Amino acid sequence: MWCYTKKNGTVLYRERYQDPLTGKNKIMSVSKQKDTPQNRNKAQRELNAKIDAAIAELQCDDCSITLSQMQKEYLKAQSVTFKQSTVKRNQIITSSVIDLLGADAIVDNLTTQFVNSRLLGSGKQVSTLNTYITRFKALLNWGYINDYHNNMKLIAKLKPFVDQADDKAITSKYLEPAEAQKLLDYIKEDKSWHWYYATSILILTGLRFGELSALEIPDIDTKNLTIRISKTYDSINDIVTTPKTDNSKRTIHIQPDLLLELKKCLLWRNEMMLANNIRSELLIPNIKTGEHMHIAGFEKYLRVTSEKLLCRRVTPHMLRHTHASLLSANGMTPDEIARRLGHSKSAITSKIYIHVTQKVIENDNRKIDQIKLFS
Repeated sequence: MWCYTKKNGTVLYRERYQDPLTGKNKIMSVSKQKDTPQNRNKAQRELNAKIDAAIAELQCDDCSITLSQMQKEYLKAQSVTFKQSTVKRNQIITSSVIDLLGADAIVDNLTTQFVNSRLLGSGKQVSTLNTYITRFKALLNWGYINDYHNNMKLIAKLKPFVDQADDKAITSKYLEPAEAQKLLDYIKEDKSWHWYYATSILILTGLRFGELSALEIPDIDTKNLTIRISKTYDSINDIVTTPKTDNSKRTIHIQPDLLLELKKCLLWRNEMMLANNIRSELLIPNIKTGEHMHIAGFEKYLRVTSEKLLCRRVTPHMLRHTHASLLSANGMTPDEIARRLGHSKSAITSKIYIHVTQKVIENDNRKIDQIKLFS
């Protein structure tokens, strides 16, 4: 507590406290006629009472809500402002966390130690656990702001886990060029042409699978060498929607390798549609129905093929990261890569950029080491 005398002679006593809702410092004041020991003691008591009252007013009346109850309210609120696919994804991830912590767990009773021990005890990869933490903290933040709980300590202390094998973790996010070529060669020999073109075009464009699935012939301009991305296919809800973010709406350049692949894809597509008597505007439709490709079938094919061929699991999103690594290896900056991929700067993309750049530098240094002047 401190005080100062105003021009009219009265004394203003002030105390600083932290707003539990925003975390910002605020000041509470009381005034007295004179600065005396008795008034100081009285002012301190009054300030304490006013601060306690202010904090109590911000706190929730019923702090016994369970995780499952809060998740239900959270998803209900999200369904009003978020895309259906986003709500579904949040439901799946938060449900996975709640399964580990217990649906009937009281939110205000949760501790960081308990949450961390349950997450680590699940045996899941660090990257998966950190995805859980990100979504779970979003749920906790929403609950706190909307007066469902008071567990600010958990929100403040819950942090992502550090992956001790960070270098290995980053390389597991994308394919090296030789691995990508090996995968494509195998799929070509397998004559799974729809999955071959899906794989090659994802690697050469960095598109999300939903963006490729929704891509139509009019979106591709081979004369001006551009592809327009303006929509995405949501396999879960079987609908075409706007892209993930405003940055996702973009026009990308068609490089020579991609142009060649697109032309071959169009020839295959036209032959396949004629043979199966189907009509579709989609670049790579379902070969039996002419409708959109579903990610589940592609995920399964990639998983089985990559585990057999490369001894590790490859996902559709890894093909997007592979494109980022190729851009990085060819000297593009993180900002340029982000524009091509249609997102704000991604933590994983940045790590891939740093890792690939470091590999280029190390390779350059090995070449420099071969320079000899003295025998």
